[in-house]
Amino acid sequence: MWRPVSALAIALVVAACGPRPVTVERTATPTVIIVPTELPNGRVEIAIQPTYVLGEPTRIDVTIIATQGAVTGPLEARVSASGINEAGSPAEELVRRLDTNAATVTAGGRATTSLTWDGDDEFGVRVPADAYVLLLEFESNDGESTRTVRATATLQMND
Repeated sequence: MWRPVSALAIALVVAACGPRPVTVERTATPTVIIVPTELPNGRVEIAIQPTYVLGEPTRIDVTIIATQGAVTGPLEARVSASGINEAGSPAEELVRRLDTNAATVTAGGRATTSLTWDGDDEFGVRVPADAYVLLLEFESNDGESTRTVRATATLQMND
């Protein structure tokens, strides 16, 4: 003869062994994304926003960290559009060269500089909403050799 208490205990045991509900925690979209690039003698961090609005100034902060020797840059900054050319191969087209304010950082130091882009191309024409590649060039001198290194980030430009 079943007792109600025994039936309840069995039901609880069976329920405890069943699958548990999955809880998904949603986090807010970050306001700044750090894109790191390791150098032979340091690191470059490009701080970007998840999206930018065309027609508003786009500011990109660049932090340079040197662990030995010196790192100088950005010496050159270019914005490019990428896609597929008529032959079906990847293609990249220069959109705009940006003014740079290069910083030199020596071993154990760090510096932050910034770039701005107004969303116009080389001819002053507003670019369409799309993803654009920011390419930065730095000089890395580790004490034994000097080389040019590159760091990139994607800028998502929206209307």
